[in-house]
Amino acid sequence: MEIKEFSIEYVSDVAEIEKNCFSNPWNEKVIEEELKNDCSHIYVAVEKERAVGYAMLYVVCGEADIIRVAVLPEYRRQGIAEKLLLKSFEVNETDAVFLDVRESNAPAIRLYQSLGFADTGVRKNYYSNPTENAILMKKEFKNVEEGKKKEC
Repeated sequence: MEIKEFSIEYVSDVAEIEKNCFSNPWNEKVIEEELKNDCSHIYVAVEKERAVGYAMLYVVCGEADIIRVAVLPEYRRQGIAEKLLLKSFEVNETDAVFLDVRESNAPAIRLYQSLGFADTGVRKNYYSNPTENAILMKKEFKNVEEGKKKEC
């Protein structure tokens, strides 16, 4: 298993991951557009030249939002999501990372907590298909010298 930066060759793989993991999956066109987004940072877990998982963050002004994390069902429980997230934290120096997660997604919540994320709130009825609350979470880093802010 290798963690790589996302490239055009993995667009169809990521679209397949989307179909298997999300109730409202992104299509290939939307995924490919992320290659043009300067704020978008995407990493893929590659097994036998095929992406089997991926993580997408938007990084702006020293803060990151985790937009998507997904691993094909047959590759879950192997630490792939954790490796993807750790790689993205290592490559993208940020002060803080934010995310939201379905309140019923206990495995993801446990993973985020194990990585140092803390609950910060709830967004009522945030998700659809089915309607569900989102748990808001945040992880802070000590990457910036005390009193010195990153310029935007």
